[in-house]
Amino acid sequence: MPEKKQILCYGDSNTFGTIGRWAASDEPSERFDENTRWTCVLQKELGDNYHVIEEGLGGRTTIYPPKNESWKNGESYLTPCLLSHRPLDLVIIMLGTNDLHVIKDLTKDTLDKGIRRLVDIAQNLPKAGRGWKSPKILLIAPIEVQPSAGNGRTELYPKFRSEIGRELSLAFPSVYEKVANDTGCCFMNAQLYAKPDPSDGIHMDGDSHIRLGNAVANFIKKTL
Repeated sequence: MPEKKQILCYGDSNTFGTIGRWAASDEPSERFDENTRWTCVLQKELGDNYHVIEEGLGGRTTIYPPKNESWKNGESYLTPCLLSHRPLDLVIIMLGTNDLHVIKDLTKDTLDKGIRRLVDIAQNLPKAGRGWKSPKILLIAPIEVQPSAGNGRTELYPKFRSEIGRELSLAFPSVYEKVANDTGCCFMNAQLYAKPDPSDGIHMDGDSHIRLGNAVANFIKKTL
């Protein structure tokens, strides 16, 4: 029996499957179930010949350490993550949203810095793939940031730099597609399939998870 194809999904709370809240809370966030999370939908659609590994962490950035939470820096954990799950056939990276509130001077011209660094790490780690060859990479541009509904978590939008952050989030697709073209990665735009829940304007709603999971599965079947 052939060995399963190993797919690593490296992301933030929208890869973890965080359910958006209507009010702030100190309690741990709730998570969509295995019938809903896009990573689980991906696994179901690809079938038993694939193994999808969920590596989503709330608040994870690309390369920028949040204040007092350096462990959320996606750069520092990527190498051990790749090596602990080897051999990998495909690495899916969907990160960048949290960069918007951690780095207050981020612009469209510097929006690619973090994701380029992560691609560089993965592409220069042949031990992580099969046959001493680095795994393929699929970059997914994150969803847009929106203001929450009036009765939702209205305090989050300003933390993500309000209209500036929203415009930067809308630039993710064009910026990430260029990075993919420059580096030989595959590319998808999550904004074509997923949207933020009105509760907080940041986290995907359940239907979006399902649509994105199906879209990624179809892309992998046709492209990889």
